[in-house]
Amino acid sequence: MGRKNSSLTRVQPVFNALLDLDPEGKAWLDRLLQMAAATKETPLQRLRQAGSLVPEETRAEAARRGVVFERIVPPPTAFLRWLLHHPQRMAVRDSGKFGSKSESAIEWRPKLFSSNPEEQEEATAEGLRALMNDRTLEQTGAGRSGQQWWAFEGFSHIDCCLIAENLVLFVEGKRTEGVSPSTLWFSKRSQLWRNVEAARDFSKGKDFAVILAVETERDGTAALAAAAASLSGSYPHLGELDRERLSQHLLGFVTWRQMVDEFGLPRECLVESLPA
Repeated sequence: MGRKNSSLTRVQPVFNALLDLDPEGKAWLDRLLQMAAATKETPLQRLRQAGSLVPEETRAEAARRGVVFERIVPPPTAFLRWLLHHPQRMAVRDSGKFGSKSESAIEWRPKLFSSNPEEQEEATAEGLRALMNDRTLEQTGAGRSGQQWWAFEGFSHIDCCLIAENLVLFVEGKRTEGVSPSTLWFSKRSQLWRNVEAARDFSKGKDFAVILAVETERDGTAALAAAAASLSGSYPHLGELDRERLSQHLLGFVTWRQMVDEFGLPRECLVESLPA
């Protein structure tokens, strides 16, 4: 991304300006959701008012990184479980080592991808015990799945994470780059649908939504079309009804220019490029 890094030239300048304008989000958060929903043919039928942003969201700009910006969110447990049950569906790489670095990965991954049913069954059971927080193994489930041999989807770095009283909102910000159509181990897993499912788990029962922020309406329309085409492939572990329900939480898109104009933000929020 270089000098046009979307996080530094769009996401952080624009959302810092919004948070400085109104730290509680009352002047802009619900309107932002409405703007995004207007771009989708089948918007979410029911979305409560977001309410005020919780205190941790209102902190000073210097302390927002890691909380509002680039927040690290665990992968969905249900998908990790499905991958362990269906190793043959994964995009196996580095055949023989399978990306193994730790001693446990060197031991268990060859068994999981083995043609020997007994070895594969043993590895699946071991991975599931660890994932589901078997205390005898001193594991802690998806929340600490990083670098574990059985974690075939990594943590997401959310461009902008906003936590309100009634809603969790993830914003996927783009500028010159597109939405990733795949993950390392599963070629049909769209970045957008991965984030929607992660938002559901992260929200812990609150309403949740994901929106795209892009340069042009054309970019947004193309991204939504690609998302619609990738829905089924991204959620092989879900039934059709559950896929459809989850898909509604991808609200739609907004453009950066639209946000600046709608909320009266300084034009300087749209940084042309970073210093060389």
